[in-house]
Amino acid sequence: MLLHRPVELLGMLLAGLLVPLKQAAKVEGVLERRVAVVGSSVLLLGPLNITHIHSVQWEHLNGTTFHTILQYERHNLTVHVPYAARVHLHASNGSLLLEDLRESDRGIYRVTVNQEERASLMILLDVLKPVSHPQLWSSGLVAKASGEVLCEVAEGRADTFTWKKDGQRLPPDRSYRLSESISVLYLRMAKKSDCGSYSCNASNGISWQETSLNITVAGLSPPLQDVLRISVVAVVFAAVSGWGIIFPVCQSEKLRIRGELWRWLSAYTCGLVCISSILTGTAGLLWMREEGPSIAVILPEIFLLYVIVITFLVASTVAFQPTKLTQLKSTTAQRTLGYAAPGGVLLVVLTSSFHMKNIHQRHEEGCTAFVDVTTLVVSTAAVLALPLLAIFLCYHTTQGWLQECDSGCTHKESSFEMSLPISKDSDLTC
Repeated sequence: MLLHRPVELLGMLLAGLLVPLKQAAKVEGVLERRVAVVGSSVLLLGPLNITHIHSVQWEHLNGTTFHTILQYERHNLTVHVPYAARVHLHASNGSLLLEDLRESDRGIYRVTVNQEERASLMILLDVLKPVSHPQLWSSGLVAKASGEVLCEVAEGRADTFTWKKDGQRLPPDRSYRLSESISVLYLRMAKKSDCGSYSCNASNGISWQETSLNITVAGLSPPLQDVLRISVVAVVFAAVSGWGIIFPVCQSEKLRIRGELWRWLSAYTCGLVCISSILTGTAGLLWMREEGPSIAVILPEIFLLYVIVITFLVASTVAFQPTKLTQLKSTTAQRTLGYAAPGGVLLVVLTSSFHMKNIHQRHEEGCTAFVDVTTLVVSTAAVLALPLLAIFLCYHTTQGWLQECDSGCTHKESSFEMSLPISKDSDLTC
């Protein structure tokens, strides 16, 4: 319907009102534009080509029709509500002084002098509040993901939003407006080059304000940061369990740990391998949920599941039913159980290293600091090493006592042999 009334449509666009200007379209006058601040006063000038003024009528477009503000005819002035005490007429030239402006005063004003349409004038008045300092904030920007930077003006109506990055103006197509007070800068597939200082300039016809914000793009999303932490903890578990496996092997046959201490050491190291495999498998699942499935991740996951089952069975059997291990006659089964823990340690280290390498590459795509895992590594290693140190301390204490016992027994045996040279008890023990 409005497309068939171009004059009315033009009036709406200029006035910022979504109403047809039916009455204004009938008037062949000049449309002027004035801008004023809320609370101030504005002088609306009458027609300049009139020498003798007998009558003046000022009207304000409210909705679809003009409403009379005041009428002046031969020294008689009538002011209509709600403009009483807020308007003053200069009868000599037909100008109108409007005081204490309100936002509701914006719109089109028409003055008719001497009741002649050719002596009429239309004025577009826009009443604005000064814009406040824009507030900028952004969602968590992650590399290779879309993000947004929002600019909001709390007070005042912003007619224009201008975005800059590091002092350089950004193309208008990079942003869009949600309302009169909010503009959004869209970052498609954020990358390292998007890091920098962004500024938003909000302005209207009477004021402008600008605010800046430093934007950083994280290379790692929170789930990938969790993958890094889990992988690091898994490597620490594997390292401590590897220490528990290698240390007894490096000892001589005479000093090697046996008995109850060996049983608890074996159960503990197998348990650590089992837990480290679970952690590494969890890290792989989180990685695939973020980055999608990959054969380089799926294949280790299958082997890790195998290690988890075997090491769990070995740890629980050694801890609660150690005699069942001595009943195994199959060489294949013995080798499977024997190599499960060392193989698991190697698999965990290789798989976790693969995750950490990929995570470091992803981190390089952003501009934030790398995740600090020093405290996590030190605290985890300290807690896991305590049981091993307790076992080794108990072992060395027991070994010292046995050596003293063996020395005492050897001395007694020597004295007995000297007194009975023809007799020797080979079964004498401490």
